[in-house]
Amino acid sequence: MSDAIGHTATDARPRIYGASELGVLSITAPGDAHPRVEYLGGEVFLGLDVQGVTVTQGTEDRTLPFRNVVAHAAMSAPAVPSPVDGVIVIDDESTASAVLLKPARLDADALAGAPVVFALSRTAVAVVGADDEAGIARVLDLAEKLFDEGGRLVSAHPIVWGDGAWAPYAWREKVPALEMRFERVLRLFSVRAYEAQTAALQRPDVHLADPKIQVLDTGVTTTFAAWPKGTATLLPVVDNVIVADPSGAVSVATMQQFLDAGGEAIVRTGLSPARYFVPGEAPRS
Repeated sequence: MSDAIGHTATDARPRIYGASELGVLSITAPGDAHPRVEYLGGEVFLGLDVQGVTVTQGTEDRTLPFRNVVAHAAMSAPAVPSPVDGVIVIDDESTASAVLLKPARLDADALAGAPVVFALSRTAVAVVGADDEAGIARVLDLAEKLFDEGGRLVSAHPIVWGDGAWAPYAWREKVPALEMRFERVLRLFSVRAYEAQTAALQRPDVHLADPKIQVLDTGVTTTFAAWPKGTATLLPVVDNVIVADPSGAVSVATMQQFLDAGGEAIVRTGLSPARYFVPGEAPRS
C-alpha cells in the first residue's frame, strides 16, 4: 500500500466524498480506519482508492502531500464531456476529480460565468456557469431524478471557482428565482443523508428519528420528524417537530420553537449531519 501511495500504482483512483458520508464513516470507520481526504470546498472532499482499497488515516506513507497523490491518480482521467444545453455532466469519478483539482481542464468559454460544480453523486457531477439560470434549473432536475432513483448521493450544495479556490455558490443571491427549487433539493438530499446515518447509529437506548418530506399546498417542500414525548431521541434538523404524547395527543412546533422549549436539556451533538439529543427514557421495544 505504501508503494502505491508513493505514486507507483497504476490502479489508484480518486474518490469523491461528501461531508455527510464522512460523518457516517466517522462512526463506522473511525480513527485510523477513516478515509484520508483532501478538502476542496463546500461539502466536497477527495480521497483515494488503491486496488479497490480505501487509503485511510492509518496509512503509513506520508512522504508526499496527499493532494499531490490524488492529483497524480487523476492525471490519466478521460476527457471532460462537452456541455449539453450549457451543462456538463461527468459520469467518470476520475474525470470529475481531475476537474475539481484543476478547473483549467474545463473550457471556460463553454460556460455562462464561473464554473459551478454540483457533486450530486460519484457518477453524476454537474458543471454549469454561475450566470446560467436555465442550466442550473436543469441540474436541479437531475438532482431530483437521482434522489428518486434511490442511489447514494454526495452533496446538493454547489461550489464555485474563483480567486484560485472553490467556495460555496451563493445561489440565493445569484439565482433567487430558483430558491424554492434549491430548498427542495437540499431537503431531499438531507433526508437521504439522515437515513444513512440512522443505519450506522442503531442502538437500543435511544430513538433515532428520521426526517420526512412534506410538500405544502403552496408548493413549498418542508421536512418534519416525530418525537415520542418522554423518549430519549436523536433528532435531526428539520423544519417542524411533531410531538406525540403517550396520551395520543399530537402537537407541532417549528424546530426553533422545540429547541427553545427544551432549553439546555436539549444538546446539539457532534454528529454530521447534525442531530440534537433530547433526553428521556429508553424507547419501548
